[in-house]
Amino acid sequence: MNRFAPTVLALSCALALAACHKQETPEKTQQDVAEAQADAASEMKEAADDAAKTAAKGQQDIADAAAKSPDKQADAQGDAVEQDADAAYDVEIAKAEGDKKVEKQRCDGLPVADQKACNDAADATYEAAKTAAASKRDAAKKAGSNLEH
Repeated sequence: MNRFAPTVLALSCALALAACHKQETPEKTQQDVAEAQADAASEMKEAADDAAKTAAKGQQDIADAAAKSPDKQADAQGDAVEQDADAAYDVEIAKAEGDKKVEKQRCDGLPVADQKACNDAADATYEAAKTAAASKRDAAKKAGSNLEH
């Protein structure tokens, strides 16, 4: 019996791996995509709510600083721009992550031979979105720092 154990174990592993890389049924893919879309929408809403709170706080800080002195107002405006840039970045990243999750669920519905290319494309699109969001954030933060004295 012991001489069959390695063969049985190897066969079990091979079958388990083969099961991981199979095409999902259209119904399962549709369900997974719908769940990923719902999760993405929730995460986007949360990020957008946080961004709105950040913007409101920044405006309040600017108003408070304006009551004190023009110099403090300029600093507060610069800080607000930088904080808004970070919040906008978070929103863009939440959207990119949601889009990636949805696309990867769609990839699972493709034939096995097409899944890797689809997943790679989803990853590349996500990385490009992250890079673009970081560039926007950095440019906005630089503009914000130029407002400060």
